[in-house]
Amino acid sequence: QQRFSSLSCLSYPFSIPPKKAMNQFVQRLANWLANEVIVKGLAESRTFQRMALKTHTTVEEVKQKSTQQMESTLEELAKVTTAENRASGRAAKGPPQPPLRAVPGFFMAFAKEVRKDIMGTK
Repeated sequence: QQRFSSLSCLSYPFSIPPKKAMNQFVQRLANWLANEVIVKGLAESRTFQRMALKTHTTVEEVKQKSTQQMESTLEELAKVTTAENRASGRAAKGPPQPPLRAVPGFFMAFAKEVRKDIMGTK
């Protein structure tokens, strides 16, 4: 490694020890070979293309079915919620209000819990 230190103008390529540089070269060669042989070979393979297409269509079908199921479940939940609100006499007054924060919020929640315990209500 000392023989390379005298070549200061060429310090960048020779600043890496020869063994490490050889390891990096072999690693890059292996990556290139894998890219050329494996990836391009799979891309040209009809069997792999059929498998990829089948997987893609299956995933798209599952996504579509799950979206439809979620939408129908949300619609049913909305119907049940509005029916319960009508039955209990409560009407939806917009989005729910966030609870108070800090000390006032704590005392409001504490008083509410005490009332529930004393009155035996929910």
